Amino acid sequence: MENSAVSSRGDTPDPLAQAEPLIKQFVAHWGLMARAWGINATMGELFALLYITGTDWYADDLRQWLGVSRANVSMNLRELISWGVVHKIHRPGERRELFRAETDAWTLFRKILRERKRRELDPSLHVLERAYQQAEHLPELQDMKARIQSLRRFFMAIDTLAVHLLSLPSLDLAEISHLVSEGKESSEEPS
Repeated sequence: MENSAVSSRGDTPDPLAQAEPLIKQFVAHWGLMARAWGINATMGELFALLYITGTDWYADDLRQWLGVSRANVSMNLRELISWGVVHKIHRPGERRELFRAETDAWTLFRKILRERKRRELDPSLHVLERAYQQAEHLPELQDMKARIQSLRRFFMAIDTLAVHLLSLPSLDLAEISHLVSEGKESSEEPS
């Protein structure tokens, strides 16, 4: 059954079939979010399907459910595995590999943050640092230097925050809420 939570993963009907409209909505939304973040839509959809169902999937079942090519599934699964948000699962007696999403929200956040920092923030900081150094000794570029410095400071603050978040041990929702409420309180205090 194409595009169905009932697939060749077992002999019995999948209880996820009742949740199929929810699954489709969730998967479609993650595809849209992936595009907005500059990530392949199929990559977002694959992760979303694995995550929301909470089950192990064969690559061919993922391909069939999403209606995409084997190559597309294979390439995007490799990328998700390299990010650390999807894991290969080997079952005794099975020749085919199964795939499972990381489900711990804090672990997901940290892995995605680490990857986005490496791919986007670090190179941007490097470019800003070089631009600042080039403009630093040229008096005619002082206005430009000031704009670069402002952006550079902002990116450095975001980098410091990212490094701090990446260094924290796993937090539960109560601890995260406490961090957020501390930030709200300090921003509400009169200057």
